Amino acid sequence: MKNNELFHNYLNHDLHISSTDRFFYKFFQNLLPRIQKQENKVSIIIQGPLNERSIKTIPNYLQYGEVIVSCWDNDDFKLLNKYKDKIKVIVNEYKNLPKTYKKPGGQAPWIYQHFTTLNGLKAASGNFSIKVRSDESFPILDNLIYMLKFNRDNKCTTRNTYMHYKIITSNIYFRFDKENKFHPSDHIVAGNTNRMINIFNRAVYLCQQKNISTFPEQLLAKSVIETYFDSSNKRKDSCEQSISADLMKKHFDIIRIKHLPNHVWTSSYRKYDKLYNEESWCHHIDLIDS
Repeated sequence: MKNNELFHNYLNHDLHISSTDRFFYKFFQNLLPRIQKQENKVSIIIQGPLNERSIKTIPNYLQYGEVIVSCWDNDDFKLLNKYKDKIKVIVNEYKNLPKTYKKPGGQAPWIYQHFTTLNGLKAASGNFSIKVRSDESFPILDNLIYMLKFNRDNKCTTRNTYMHYKIITSNIYFRFDKENKFHPSDHIVAGNTNRMINIFNRAVYLCQQKNISTFPEQLLAKSVIETYFDSSNKRKDSCEQSISADLMKKHFDIIRIKHLPNHVWTSSYRKYDKLYNEESWCHHIDLIDS
């Protein structure tokens, strides 16, 4: 018999166990499955203007957990009628956007992604959150969710610390350190929900600052790294150029899109056409300094 079964029999038959001890044993025995269920709960945030690619994927996403659509006040909400009773809808208003510096290639356009993601995350009830773009589709997320749970439950072999704080992104445009430092992907972003809220809250703030980063992905990396308090060093990490590759290995993992079957990704550089193939990106975080 298992230890808990032995104790259960002992508890029910031994007259020396107090009624209070019996009560608390049964209470925690019933509570444990609910805690475990919550620890595995997933929220999927679809952010950005409503798009048929992600809308068609909602039934798939619902198989993994709750779905939150964080869109804009000028979207056609009738597109969601089929799912309105099954999902949460967050309507973002352009008038509520923080002021940003308006310059070509600057921080102004980046705020849209971070703003809708943050507000979607605030509505999430899952322990894990997965942020996807509204113009992309990733109907099979099993491998990504496995990675989230693995990082939660296991220690990093080099640091001997649990990896629950790590953020997982896709390999889409994830750059090698020699190409661009601190350049993850922002097409899929996944991690612990509370950690994700802190990250995107910081990202929204950084979008309001001047000349923070050259690329939007670098602003995301800065938000990920600088919101983490390293208990061993007794301080928050910072984006130090001299150790950029080590910091990226510490804070990020990569899920290859080839491990997310039936995916569709897109890019403004490709006129938002449907794309499927991998390119010469960094496909594993350990390769970032190669």
